[in-house]
Formats: sequence, structure tokens, C-alpha cells
Amino acid sequence: MKQTIFSVLLFFVCISCSEDNAKSESPVNNKASALEPLRDTTTRYIYLTFDDGPLDGSEDIDDAVTKENIKINVFIVGQHAQSTKKMRRYYQLYLNNPLIEVGNHSFSHAHNQYEKFYENPQNVLQDFLKCQDQLKIPNKYARQPGRNQWRLKDTSINDVRSGSQSADLLYKNGFKVFGWDIEWQHDSKTGTPVQTVDDMIEIIEKRLNEKKTVRPGHLVLLSHDEMFRNGWEESELKQLIEKLKAKGNYRLEHLSKYPE
Repeated sequence: MKQTIFSVLLFFVCISCSEDNAKSESPVNNKASALEPLRDTTTRYIYLTFDDGPLDGSEDIDDAVTKENIKINVFIVGQHAQSTKKMRRYYQLYLNNPLIEVGNHSFSHAHNQYEKFYENPQNVLQDFLKCQDQLKIPNKYARQPGRNQWRLKDTSINDVRSGSQSADLLYKNGFKVFGWDIEWQHDSKTGTPVQTVDDMIEIIEKRLNEKKTVRPGHLVLLSHDEMFRNGWEESELKQLIEKLKAKGNYRLEHLSKYPE
């Protein structure tokens, strides 16, 4: 009788062990473990963006991207891209460089009359669609001229009321509308950067540390093509990139990777 009871108990113990082993080797459990993300909270993502091109600085920017093997975004003005043979060539440099994502900064750049431009949101949309079509821009990323406004999934940010309706229209027509977290300012006549490279590094770190960006840990930097027209080796852009790389915890990325 005791032997029978012992045999029954042993039988159930074996079944239990087999089930535990099966669970530990289950493909479902392995898959769940593999899908669990490894989150490196120390990495900070910088999105270098350049507006108003192509301009005289565009060739140097293309050269910089290639030499440093970094990812950037450019927002193109249609009239600039079609203005001369040289500018058409610069635009092709951008299109042909896999490290550069090309976005839409309107065809006319509002003729620099922003208030009047944004009075008619439908005309703004048509201006962007004209740029998109004539330049065959491969991405539907938009930045409105003279406006720091965002339209992404669950994100709607306006710096001013003017332009908000056209930003809505652009988003409804499939564009992701990007603004910026900080701007590297420049002299409008000479193109010379206003802040030093060290100033910009300090501003970037302060803004990220204080979590005062649209997405924590992600910072979009606005600059302009005309700022970097005096040769790559001497440029402030080269210094900025080198100093960011030296930090070790910064990653330069495309806006296509920007979290929604």
C-alpha cells in the first residue's frame, strides 16, 4: 500500500516538473523576454536641422555630414532650390546623400511676409504642396517659415496663433510638422553664428537636464544653411559636432526616428 502511494506521488511530482520545464522553455516566454526593450536612459538624442537651403553653405554641410558620418535634416525652400544651376546641384547633393533627410520649408518662404502668408491657410497648404511636387521631396516633413509650431501624433504646439490653422491643414494632409527646441541664432547679414560653440553646448545640456524639450531626452536644434559657408574645417558646426561626440552620451539622429 505504501509503495502504491509513493508511486502515485512520484507520478504527480514528475508531471509537475515536466510542466515547469515546458514553461521555462516555452517559445512564448522566450519571445516576451526578447521583446523587452533595453533602455539606455543616459543616451541623449540630438536632431540637427538646417532651414532655408539650398544656400551657399549647403555644399559645406553636405561635406560635413559625409566626413563626420552624422545624420541631419534639412528643410528646403522651393524657390531657392530652383533659383540657379548651382543651387539645383546643391539640392541634388542633399537628395543623393543617405545621411541627409530632406523636408519641406515651403516653396516661397512666405516671401518673408509671414502675417500676410498665414492669413490664408489653404494657400499655405498649396505652397507646400507645390514645393513637395516640384522638388519631388521624398519625405513629408514640414517646417513652417517663421513659425515654431508642431503637429505630431497627440502633439499640437503653437508659438503664436498665426499659422496654427495652416499647421493643422498640413498635418491633415499627411505632413509631420516640426518646430524646434533651441535655435542657433545667426547674423542675418553675414550669416555668422551669434552664440559660440561652448554657449550652444551649455544651452543644450541645460535644456535637456531641465527636461524643457518637447520630448524628454530628445532635442531638436534649428540652424540655417547660410551659417556655414566659410569652409568646413574652420566652421563652428564642425566644432559643435566634435564636442557632442566627445561627450559620449549624445546620438545624432534623423527626425524619422523622433518619437511620436
